[in-house]
Amino acid sequence: MMMSTWIKIEPTRDCYRFYAISLASDFFNAYVVSCEWGRIGAKKLRRKVTVFNSLDEAMTQLKHEESLRIKHQYQPV
Repeated sequence: MMMSTWIKIEPTRDCYRFYAISLASDFFNAYVVSCEWGRIGAKKLRRKVTVFNSLDEAMTQLKHEESLRIKHQYQPV
C-alpha cells in the first residue's frame, strides 16, 4: 500500500484542509486509488474510490491527484 498526505493551512482565510491519497491492491488483482479530504480535525470527511485493472493506470491517477494538490497549493506531509 502506498499513501500520500497533503495539507493546506491559510489562517487568514480560515482554511485548514487535508487530502489523503492511497493506492492498494485488492483480492481480485485490481488496484484501488482512494482519496479522502476535508477540514483538519473534522469528524466528517469525503471519499472517492476508483478501481483500475492495471498498476500503470492506477499510478497515473495517483500522480494526477498529486499534481492537482500542488496546483491548489497543498503541501505534502
